[in-house]
Amino acid sequence: MRNPIRIFLTLIFVGTMYGPSVQAQQAAGQVERQKGTAIRITADTTSELSQGSQVFVGDEISTGPDARLLIRFDDESKLTLSGNTRITIDQFVYEPDGTSSQALMMLTGIFRFASGGIAKASPRDVAFSTPVATIGIRGTVFVGGVLTVGMPVGQSHYGFQISEGAIEVISPGGSVVLDEPGEGTFLPLDGVAAPTAVRQWSAEVAAEAVDALAF
Repeated sequence: MRNPIRIFLTLIFVGTMYGPSVQAQQAAGQVERQKGTAIRITADTTSELSQGSQVFVGDEISTGPDARLLIRFDDESKLTLSGNTRITIDQFVYEPDGTSSQALMMLTGIFRFASGGIAKASPRDVAFSTPVATIGIRGTVFVGGVLTVGMPVGQSHYGFQISEGAIEVISPGGSVVLDEPGEGTFLPLDGVAAPTAVRQWSAEVAAEAVDALAF
């Protein structure tokens, strides 16, 4: 008869050796700068973020009112979030000499994204989605989110503006390319129309996003 104690200890050893590696989350980056409150939400837990906190694939990141959050991903891409923002890290794999991918989904709020090593090696391997459009990355820095400037009181629209590089804004109704610093476009919040014609944003329009992201 096999020793039941030995079997039990063997099972504990196996679970210790293999359990954490199977369940371990894939690290994506860390909080580089923070103002106000922010949390990471997983299927099982909610935890507060602070400067230096790690973020992981599968996390939903949420910021409090008047908060600011800067996440630096492991490929040196950066994501700055305004207050009352939610975003999910759907995918992140960075292998400088191998296969890499990054997928982010903006849910609410205003953001600035600066692409990093993944986009530099292969822009098509970066997927950035918003409620109204997907963004084709070409090595870039851009802002986006729900803005009110230029709209009647009580109405909002979704805007994107490029400051470096180029992006393609792709919606169900059409697409435009922003490839000159300061160019922007807008879409209605229902997400069914084409982006507006590309034009340089006025200082007043640009200031709304800048102020929302300033620490």
